[in-house]
Amino acid sequence: MTKLHVETMGSGTPVMLVHGSFATPAGSFAGQKPLSDAYELRLVERRGYGRSAAGEEELGWAVDAEDLAELLDESGPAHLVGHSYGGISCLMAAGLRPEKVLSLVAIEPPVFTAASDDADAARVAGASKAVAERASELDRDEFMREWGATVGLSRFEVAAWTEGFTADDWSNADASKRERWPGDAEIPYEVLAGAAFPKVLARGGWNPEQVGRKAQVGAAFGAVCNAIADRTGGRVVRFANSTHNPQSEEASAFNELLREVWQGS
Repeated sequence: MTKLHVETMGSGTPVMLVHGSFATPAGSFAGQKPLSDAYELRLVERRGYGRSAAGEEELGWAVDAEDLAELLDESGPAHLVGHSYGGISCLMAAGLRPEKVLSLVAIEPPVFTAASDDADAARVAGASKAVAERASELDRDEFMREWGATVGLSRFEVAAWTEGFTADDWSNADASKRERWPGDAEIPYEVLAGAAFPKVLARGGWNPEQVGRKAQVGAAFGAVCNAIADRTGGRVVRFANSTHNPQSEEASAFNELLREVWQGS
């Protein structure tokens, strides 16, 4: 039986909401609470985050996929929604248990190697791999600065972001530091392409006029979403007024998408 902590709200067809790095599902999916009017929302805390113990194993998508597969075994078929690193975990879990997945929505999964022929994706992949390889040698502040730089954050922006961190936030950062590099994930394209459930890759618009040089990071995420959708028979949905968190930045529109996907599955 999985030892992950799962908060549940609402009743109806189950939905697993899986957060990304530096986060918990309560914060990442606060905008999805209205969906509990018709669905059972299961906010899954990945290993090392929140109240889910880290253990001694390497954290990240490999153990996440097994954990999510166990949850599907225990509770039966469910919709999967994964944000960022959690999107990779959901893609991998769906490959392990395709018969128990009702639909899959992955929000900007950072598996940049999926679009290795794209210059922006290749650049971010290389930068993030270099940080992952050195993560164990870096202290917290060094890791945060170097990780932030891979997604276009200056050291001043990282300092502003972490200034208000609580002990729990730093614990989540420590878990992120231990995670396996997302570029190592071998997405099970053939299994997903052969599965009948709907597959959606959600991305932000990353308007250059608003985000400046970070638009290159947005372009990398867009290339990843397009590459995965092309190889799995999925579709890409772009939220023009968002960056990396359309489920929060455009919660109403995102929830409309989820209801459409879930009702049509």
